[in-house]
Amino acid sequence: MKDILLKFKELKINKSQLKKEIGEDLYNVDCPSPILVNIQDLSKVIRSYIDKKISLQQLVDWVNIVWFTELFELPEKESDSIISVLEVLETLDEDEVTICAEDFSKMLISLSNNNIYIQ
Repeated sequence: MKDILLKFKELKINKSQLKKEIGEDLYNVDCPSPILVNIQDLSKVIRSYIDKKISLQQLVDWVNIVWFTELFELPEKESDSIISVLEVLETLDEDEVTICAEDFSKMLISLSNNNIYIQ
């Protein structure tokens, strides 16, 4: 399972491929060794979206799976910064929610400084 989760974390596979490998209900998978997601991982995903390497849906899927399943965990020293950004990103699939390029840049700066992102 570790290899599959690492591939998802690194954007090498998408949500549907992950579900095919470990089961349809990602939110109830028993994972004895969650994969660590750190500031660099989240920054890479944001940059991938900015650079149009992944879609908005892929970004939201990644955020929701990393944050709301027990497949991944956050390092304690970085969790406040990461969560402050995840909270904003996970709303992107809601009607009329958009984030401008400047806000994405501010998120990346907050993450690089391990600070809480404030809109």
